[in-house]
Amino acid sequence: MYHLAGGLVIGAAYISLGRERGLPALAALTAIATATDISRLVFPRFNDFMFRRFGAFIRESEKHAVTGTPWYLAGMLGAFFLFSLPVAVCSIVFLACGDVSATIVGERWGTIKISGVKSLQGTIAFFLAALVCGYAAGSYWQGLPLPVVAAGALTAAVVEILPLKINDNLSIPIISGAVMQALAHY
Repeated sequence: MYHLAGGLVIGAAYISLGRERGLPALAALTAIATATDISRLVFPRFNDFMFRRFGAFIRESEKHAVTGTPWYLAGMLGAFFLFSLPVAVCSIVFLACGDVSATIVGERWGTIKISGVKSLQGTIAFFLAALVCGYAAGSYWQGLPLPVVAAGALTAAVVEILPLKINDNLSIPIISGAVMQALAHY
């Protein structure tokens, strides 16, 4: 829920602030989250404190690594900076809704593994959630054409399963947004 709410709430705040105030605010939030994460890694007592207080939001595998939060915020910042508003919103909705759907379905019913722990069932769930939620979000602004949203959703689903060296919280909105931006000709 943290992943879903983060994308939707921060995205809505950006939209209500507008680009002129939203970009600096999102950049500041990204810088704060990054500085907090780096501080956590540099200072073991601070890391222990963060795990005691916010352990529900931090994976055990992230105890000695940067969490997904700075990457998530950087992905949002990059999308809002690089793309038109409908494309940026769509690419962020793909991350917020698709990634959560893939995790839920993949962990419960993911029997056909296609990339490490990623499953075919989770990937299909990602694509369908991204398509439906992305189209709903894109339709709000004069409508991104369904083929553009579908291409973006498919790209996002593929990026999510690829064993890229870069965190998918950054790569999903940037790569899927670039595909949609090119196809939409905004």
